[in-house]
This record gives sequence, structure tokens and C-alpha cells, in this order.
Amino acid sequence: MASEEIVLTAGVASAAYVAQQLFGKTLAEMGDDLNKMYTANRDKLLAKAAKKVADPNDGAKPNLRVARDVIWNGAVTDDEVCAEYFGGILAASRSEDGRDDSALIYVDCIKALSSKQLHLHFVIYNSLHEMLAAAGAAINPGMQDELSRKKVWFATKELERLNLNPVIDLNVLHRQGLVNGYALNQHVVGAKSLPYCNASPTTFGVLLYAAALNYLSSWHQFGNKSFSPAPADILRPSLVASNLEELCKLAGLTDQPASTE
Repeated sequence: MASEEIVLTAGVASAAYVAQQLFGKTLAEMGDDLNKMYTANRDKLLAKAAKKVADPNDGAKPNLRVARDVIWNGAVTDDEVCAEYFGGILAASRSEDGRDDSALIYVDCIKALSSKQLHLHFVIYNSLHEMLAAAGAAINPGMQDELSRKKVWFATKELERLNLNPVIDLNVLHRQGLVNGYALNQHVVGAKSLPYCNASPTTFGVLLYAAALNYLSSWHQFGNKSFSPAPADILRPSLVASNLEELCKLAGLTDQPASTE
């Protein structure tokens, strides 16, 4: 039995030696590349978080549980949307003694979503936020019934040009509790059509948006407070409306016959 174990151990050692000879340099280079990528993405994430802190000298400390999960997960992607969200959560976790770990739920939510899904979440809530501000419409985001009556309408093709995938990802956001409902359809006028989608918000969706911008303490003012500045690196659509008729007008698709002049 002992001799069999010795042979097995020797075989494993021999295989490991051969693998090291064949792939060692490549693996070492990969390790160096991963370390460089991790460091660069970590620094970018921390810079994003720092920009979201209104008073760097307030003495507040980030929660260690939140910081660990944010850095561990956020530093392995170079996507701008992910960096904004992870950085915002890190900034939002700061408290006087650093013991408030209530932002962990948002880290878990971000980890469960792809960068495209996070981007779509941002587009929905940023658009709704700007629409409410422009209309001067007061809303209580803590009242789910009231909030869910607000819908944001988009031209599906424009979202796809932003590398978003609303046809699939609206369902994912719904499953995660980030939209209350959604629709995918097309409006046809004569020979022209406008593929569109809409989404209705949730309180949790507002909370995640507020946390990503480090306005978690002001989330209840979503309808009447500016959460600025919005990240300039995140692409946003231009065709955004509160109803289908308005969206069609923005897209140049109306029930009126086209001018012959």
C-alpha cells in the first residue's frame, strides 16, 4: 500500500513538473496581467467612490464587510457601469464608526447582475428621475402602488444600439425586484413601425439607484431631489418618454400622413 502511494505521489509530482515546464511562463505572465488588471480596476473603483463623497474630511469610515465584497468583486471588471455601482455602494457604506453594514444587500444585487443589466437599470431610473424633475412631479418612492404607476418608455432599437438587451434583461430586472412590470411590443403606423419597451419602477430599484450614486440617505427624495452629477461615462438614450404617444412623436412616427412637400 505504501509503495502504491509513493508511486502515485511521484506520478503527480512528475506531471506537475511537466506542466510547469510547458505552461509555467504563460501562467506567470497571466498572473502578472491579472494582478495589473486587478490593481488598475481597484484604483478606478476607489476613484469613483471618492468622487461620490461630498465631504472627504467628514471622518466617516467604510464598512469592512461591504468594502471587502466591493473590492473583491468590483476589481475584476473594467466596465464603467460596474465601477460606478460598486464605487457608489462603497461610498454609501461609510458611517461614523464604520459598523453599518446595511449596504451589503446592494452589493449582492450588483454581483448577481451583468454589466448590461446594471446599465439598463441605470437607464431606467436615471430617465425616470429626470422625467419627474422636469415635470415637477412629487412622488413618494416608498409607496409602491403609486410608484409602479409611473412608466418609462424607450425605443427598443436605440437601447440595442447602446449595447443593451431589453428583450431578455427586463425579465432579469423583474426577477431581481428592480422593475415592477415591463412590456415589449411595437407600434405600427402604415408601413412604419416602432419597436418599444416600457418598465415600471420599484422601491428597491430606486434604493439601488440611490445607493449607486451615494444618495442612499436621500432615496425618499427621488422625485424631487437632484442626485447629481450623473456619471458622464454611462451612455443614455435620447428617446425617452412617459407614454407611447410621446415616444412616437420623439421618434417621428405619428398617425398623421407624411408631408409631400
